[in-house]
Amino acid sequence: MFNKPATKPTSEIKEAHTSAKLFSKPGVVALYIGIVALFLTLQLIGVYLFAPVVFNDFSLTTAQRFGMGSFDGTVTSFAMMFTLVALLVIIYAIVKWRIQAVSSQSSALTATDNAAGKPNFSYGVGDYLALKRFPMYMAVGFIGLWLLFVIATETLTYILDKNPTAFVDDLYDSANPKWLLIVTMVVIAPIYEEVMFRGILWSAVREQFAGAKGVWIASIATSVLFSLIHLQYAIYEMSMIFILALLLSYARAKSGSLYLPILLHIINNGLAMWMYLIVS
Repeated sequence: MFNKPATKPTSEIKEAHTSAKLFSKPGVVALYIGIVALFLTLQLIGVYLFAPVVFNDFSLTTAQRFGMGSFDGTVTSFAMMFTLVALLVIIYAIVKWRIQAVSSQSSALTATDNAAGKPNFSYGVGDYLALKRFPMYMAVGFIGLWLLFVIATETLTYILDKNPTAFVDDLYDSANPKWLLIVTMVVIAPIYEEVMFRGILWSAVREQFAGAKGVWIASIATSVLFSLIHLQYAIYEMSMIFILALLLSYARAKSGSLYLPILLHIINNGLAMWMYLIVS
């Protein structure tokens, strides 16, 4: 993950995305709706499946499964792990399918087209999702930026007397074992959220526009959506999440790697959980 830059220059990958898009603009809209709907559906399915297991009562009605399971830390943990596995498999399949479809179209280029310098479509799922290593100096720099963000937001939170982690109380109190909830919130959630937002959705918007315009539009679009799915928070907390999402998008664009925003997201959630534990 560290020390070595991406084997393929980021600029080359961006150019390839511009030349051979996986999604049309209407396709991007459909992708956004589909991925968010899939994310919410998978979490509901996870709660439905694991609530009777956790409560050891398979006679629970659908309403009871959702009503009891949605606020139980153990059920939530299993649902998040289920969501991680299912989302990764489905997103991989979507990107792979689109690559194969566009690659088939690209292979139809004539010899004249190739001679004129039109690029071949030759990148894979890892390229599209930016699953590439990044240099250590970049990680250090972005951790520094993140620390500035944390200092600023924690200061403002203290001044305004906000309690952004209040919703965790019921989940943590009901979790058994508690370490399972901690792992899912600190590690599992950041992984599937980054693959969704700074992975497939960011790339799908980015490839629609050339240059910095694509980066800005992709970053703002995914950051707005990322903040909106955190409905457990109030407006203040969602605005802080939006700013964090912009920072994660900047890390994605600057490093050309999805691993860096994943790392930053894990560190951020880890600090938030640590602060919650020491004051609770």
